[in-house]
Amino acid sequence: MEKRGADHTKAQRNGKRRDNGVCQICGSTMHTEGHHAFDYQFGGAADDSNIVTLCHECHMKVHHGGIDIYVV
Repeated sequence: MEKRGADHTKAQRNGKRRDNGVCQICGSTMHTEGHHAFDYQFGGAADDSNIVTLCHECHMKVHHGGIDIYVV
């Protein structure tokens, strides 16, 4: 996978700020990360409208198929 640019980092930061650093699945504020709702590697936009804040544990569950995220 190629290195992601500054727009990606900015989008994740803005998404986390919008969500007040709270995991949108479990409500945790520990070790939160920005996750692309529509996967970046498949053309998902690097902007905060495509970012959802998840704690590390929920983020790993999403990537391993334990949790599905739907965009409405």
